[in-house]
Amino acid sequence: MIDGPKGYQPEFPEWVSAIYTAAVMARMRTRAGKTHVFLHDVNRKVEEVYALRFLCNKNLVKSVGRLWYFVIPPALKNETLKPNTFFC
Repeated sequence: MIDGPKGYQPEFPEWVSAIYTAAVMARMRTRAGKTHVFLHDVNRKVEEVYALRFLCNKNLVKSVGRLWYFVIPPALKNETLKPNTFFC
């Protein structure tokens, strides 16, 4: 569940680092299965853009209001962490 850091006021950082970290952890998973990610408070363009960039639109299962639900498969064994291809 991504519900922080505080990002609802201009003086607080956006959730970019939390979204990116969750995506990397999900893709680097070594055990069988998929990672379920809930992203709360998707109400600004910055959260939406980074969620779709790193958690991927194809992994978006459902969204209800400001709560988005993703199911992310682990990376294939031959995939490496490359910014343009690793996530989506």
